Amino acid sequence: MTVTAEDTNELFLAKLSLPVRKCMANTARECAGNVAGVLSLDAKETYRVKLAVDEAFCNAVEHFAGSADDERIHLEFSVRERGIPFDHAKAERFTPGDPDSADKPGLGSLLMQQAMDSVELFVHGREGKEVRLTRKIGYGALPPELVKTGPALRGKRRITVREPVVRLAREDELAEICRLAWRCYGFTQEDFLYDIDMLSKKVRAGEFKSVVGSDPESGALIGHAGLKYHNPAVKVPELGLAFVDPAYRSPGLAPKMVRLLFDMARSQGDRGIFDCSVTTHIYSQKGLQEEMGCRPCCVMLGIAASGMQAKELATSRQEKGSVVNHYFPFDRSPATVYLPERHRAMAGDIYGWMDLPRTFGEPDEGPLSGESKVSVFPLPDELNVAFIEVGAIGADTVREIADGLRECRNRRMDAVYAFLPAGVAASPQVVEACEGMGFFFAGLMPHIHEGQDRILLQYIDILLDLEAVRVYGDMTRKLFGYIRAEQKRVAAP
Repeated sequence: MTVTAEDTNELFLAKLSLPVRKCMANTARECAGNVAGVLSLDAKETYRVKLAVDEAFCNAVEHFAGSADDERIHLEFSVRERGIPFDHAKAERFTPGDPDSADKPGLGSLLMQQAMDSVELFVHGREGKEVRLTRKIGYGALPPELVKTGPALRGKRRITVREPVVRLAREDELAEICRLAWRCYGFTQEDFLYDIDMLSKKVRAGEFKSVVGSDPESGALIGHAGLKYHNPAVKVPELGLAFVDPAYRSPGLAPKMVRLLFDMARSQGDRGIFDCSVTTHIYSQKGLQEEMGCRPCCVMLGIAASGMQAKELATSRQEKGSVVNHYFPFDRSPATVYLPERHRAMAGDIYGWMDLPRTFGEPDEGPLSGESKVSVFPLPDELNVAFIEVGAIGADTVREIADGLRECRNRRMDAVYAFLPAGVAASPQVVEACEGMGFFFAGLMPHIHEGQDRILLQYIDILLDLEAVRVYGDMTRKLFGYIRAEQKRVAAP
């Protein structure tokens, strides 16, 4: 794929031309270091970038063809969004006239490969060669004054597709799905959605099921929705990654794609489907509740990364956000759960909304005993939060949760979420101990771990503007109000 100017949204950072002399490598390194500073890279990452640029520059000098007196080595630093992702296997990298150029010593050296995410050689015939060093940057790395924050361009007439074709995606369409994700959301979605190899691997392993909507006239993919199986054995997928190309209008396309996913999940025996709807707008919440019958079960504060909202080809910046979790159960088998007395009324409402039969058992108030199993899982860096999952309650559970929370706070995590087994009679003791540490109620997650319900608690270590949280419907408003009251209760001296 050739990236044209029309396809590229490029942010220019620096450009310089240097004599073909190794003594100029320091200038190249310093320029690279300054650019790394602008991108908020830490000392280790800055060193890696400078190392890679130094290696590339020295290699260019050593293997320069022609008279070095009259030529220059050109360096350019930029941030590119559009034009990536694409299928690198199909990229035209070498000219027929110079097929052996990639094997020359130095180019693509181990140092560059280790320091950067990718090192590519492009041969441009008489125009010379290009070594392209690529390093991914994290969310929020660009200074605000360099980010385009204006509204998306409007006025272009969108194509209307009234009868889209909705079907399971084919593997040969995954690269186009990656590009469609960028057109709708930029690079604010999960990494695997922009890595064709990783996405293909998840599809083949059954960890991701992808549905697309297409224009029957042109065949163009215009919409997407997917199910993520965090643990295929549990059979409780997460609904997400739903988007429609902003260049098209197709009323009702999103619900059609979601219904197909629901039908697929139900037919293969999944227990239910949950989702994470951002609270920057209510459209997805409303659609899930009104169109699909999903019900709110949890509100996770501070878990959403900056920029985690739909955009129409304009970069958006926002404070750390929150999500509403909905659940739709296919398996409505009865079960007994154990919660502290104070939370039973709210829990009863949540289970009632989902028409999920649950009986509240009497808690075990004896000393905790047996083997404990507690795991701490940091989420991707851009989220800066962590999960503490309690697989088994034992004598050391409370201490291990406290140790996990301390570790996360020492790492300056924005928030920590504790998942406790609701089907264990000792759980109310652990819930109350966690509330003593500063955790407060977030909700319930049915079937989510090993087929069992989980009580979800949250510890928020940053200031959040909860007045900016937008929720849809009386059910979610009641749950959100309860969570806010619990946060104040737990924080009270």
